[in-house]
Amino acid sequence: MIAGTEYITHVVNEEGKEHNGPLVKASRPSFLREYIFRSKRGLLLVILLGLVSSIASFMLTVIIGDFFMLQFQTGSSKGRLLAWLGVQLQTKDAFFLSFGFLLVIKFVAGFYEKYLSLRHGESFVREIRSQLFTSQMRSSVEQFGKKSFGKYLLRYSNDLKAVQQYLTRGILESIKQSLFIALGIFFLFKLNWILASIICCLFLISAAVIIILSRWQKKTIRQSRDKRSRLLAFVAGNFSRFDFLKREGREDRVIDRFQIRSQHLFDTNLANGWMESFIQSLARFFQFAIIGFSLWLMAGHGLNIDATDGLMVVLLLLLMQGSIRGLLKTPGYLNKGSISIRKINELISLSDRL
Repeated sequence: MIAGTEYITHVVNEEGKEHNGPLVKASRPSFLREYIFRSKRGLLLVILLGLVSSIASFMLTVIIGDFFMLQFQTGSSKGRLLAWLGVQLQTKDAFFLSFGFLLVIKFVAGFYEKYLSLRHGESFVREIRSQLFTSQMRSSVEQFGKKSFGKYLLRYSNDLKAVQQYLTRGILESIKQSLFIALGIFFLFKLNWILASIICCLFLISAAVIIILSRWQKKTIRQSRDKRSRLLAFVAGNFSRFDFLKREGREDRVIDRFQIRSQHLFDTNLANGWMESFIQSLARFFQFAIIGFSLWLMAGHGLNIDATDGLMVVLLLLLMQGSIRGLLKTPGYLNKGSISIRKINELISLSDRL
């Protein structure tokens, strides 16, 4: 077999129908490209449903301002934002009807977005898993025996979970969040284009810092994966010769070696966890730092903006913060998934050449 030319030719697609055509090529770029090409309509639906759910959440938050205006005859920045968007509720009955409608929209769109995203992720992983197992089963006995079979097991668990998140959270979720943020930025430009331009620059700088740090984290991710794989292989190998170890009285020696490997894995995981925690905390820091800097500019440091527009700018930033935080987490999912796909591809390519 030639690497990159074998396919899985008989599986069941996400609609439940059998598919006898080519599905997954044994080359790293084609795993995702082939799946997206075949499932583009379903994936687009997931993105649109996610965007609808986010907009419904946005409107539910904003519409609360009209309730206070109707019930207590008070002003509200959220009420003003709703009016600025061209929506104004005249009665409390209209408010509760609109609130209930948006609530149903959010539930339905959110449910189907999560479920269909999970389904596509599982379908994507199933195809890779099938290709990996097929290639390994067709490899030669000599080549397969060069490694303890325990080293292969991690590819079917931890790596495939990262591959699933690569599609669902690294790609689908990030596209939805990007569209929602773009919508928020559009509103910001309508309010004050100078402040909106500054906020965009701050966000791009924050994203660049996160991307650079995530690339540095790749080294610790690889080390953690390798040490975990070796520890699993060590355990599987010694369990497979348990009788021999007991007869020879070597169990204490094996336990000592296990403790050393386990400590190495512990240290590597801590290093990776430190970097992961730092990146996640930095993403949250950037969220509020952008808001704080915007407030500083409004306080008479180079920007003139009236109170109403200033309140709406801050409100928009607060409503966008969940999407901003999620988007800043995207490089981590892409890094972990790309590492896993590369490792799986190496196994498939090696098996296909034999």
